[in-house]
Amino acid sequence: MQEDLVEFQEADFEFAAPPMSKDFLIRVFEKYDLKFIAYFGGDMFYAEMTDEEPFVPFYGNTYYVDEVEFIMDFMAKERISLIMCEDGSMMRKSAPMLSDDSGL
Repeated sequence: MQEDLVEFQEADFEFAAPPMSKDFLIRVFEKYDLKFIAYFGGDMFYAEMTDEEPFVPFYGNTYYVDEVEFIMDFMAKERISLIMCEDGSMMRKSAPMLSDDSGL
C-alpha cells in the first residue's frame, strides 16, 4: 500500500472549495488525532485515529463532524481512496480507474 501513496501538493487543491487545502487537512487530522480516512465508494468511509481506534460520529445515526465530512466530500469528488498522515506529511492514494470494456 505504501508505494501507492503520494504526497499532497498545493496543485491538488486547485479546484477544491475553500477552505480545503493541505494546511486544512493537517489541522483537521491533528485536531481529531486522525491517522487516515479511507473511501470505499458511495457513502462508505472509514476513519481511524492514531491509537488505531475507529473515529466515529459522536452520536448514533448522525454524521461526522463538519470538517471531516468536508474532507470526505473532497475525497469522493476527486476520486481519492485514502488520505493518510504519515510522518507529518499528508499522503493520498487515488481510486483506481475502471477500464471501459464497451469498445467505444
